[in-house]
Amino acid sequence: MKRVLLTVIFILLVSRLGSAQQFTYYFPQIAIGPGYITTIFLSNATATGGGRATIIFTRSDGTPFRSDWVEGTNAIVVELASGESRRFVSVGDVPLTTGYATVISNSSAILGTAMFSQFDAGGNVLGEAAIPMAIPLSRQALFVDTTNGFRTGLAVANPNNIPLLVHFELVGDTGRLVTSTSLEIGPSGHIAVYLDQLFPGLESMVGRLQFWAMNPLTSVALRFSPSGLTFTTLAPLAIGN
Repeated sequence: MKRVLLTVIFILLVSRLGSAQQFTYYFPQIAIGPGYITTIFLSNATATGGGRATIIFTRSDGTPFRSDWVEGTNAIVVELASGESRRFVSVGDVPLTTGYATVISNSSAILGTAMFSQFDAGGNVLGEAAIPMAIPLSRQALFVDTTNGFRTGLAVANPNNIPLLVHFELVGDTGRLVTSTSLEIGPSGHIAVYLDQLFPGLESMVGRLQFWAMNPLTSVALRFSPSGLTFTTLAPLAIGN
């Protein structure tokens, strides 16, 4: 009985230590440079207690994304009291660069959303879309719609410190495999491509792009209008084996 009690106490202690560990999520696509601004919103959703979050930016090649923000540079550290929200806006003083952001927090109540906006030369908004917070998934799928001149883009981030060979399968609306390919993403790397770049010569279709690798990845899809000036985002779906 004493041994059982000690075992229960040990499990409770480990659970408590685990609850104090950091929480990590990602924004799989950010774009900064002439004509593009990225905005990140964070909020502490808990009713009591503060928390801290660090936002780290990474370029597509896996190196630190060194850019200026209204309230920071490559890494932003923020303390959030209960119910507090903050906004961080990029400064477009670098050549157009893409990548992703990592948010590391000591509280699961600190949640966020990113948004990137496109502007014309006069500073007028052409389009903007939200990038939902994402966690790495082992197998996932993104909806595809390239009918009537629309284009589907995808951004995939590899938050692991090893290269990953990613297997892509394009599935039509009837569930039939249309085509497949593989692509390596480097350590802490990121890709942002149109579907017709991943699969040259692709015909108009509706379906989904499913993919997986040895370790989990994060992703988001972007659906562009025929003009390319307006766009929206589509969150990934977790799929089974």
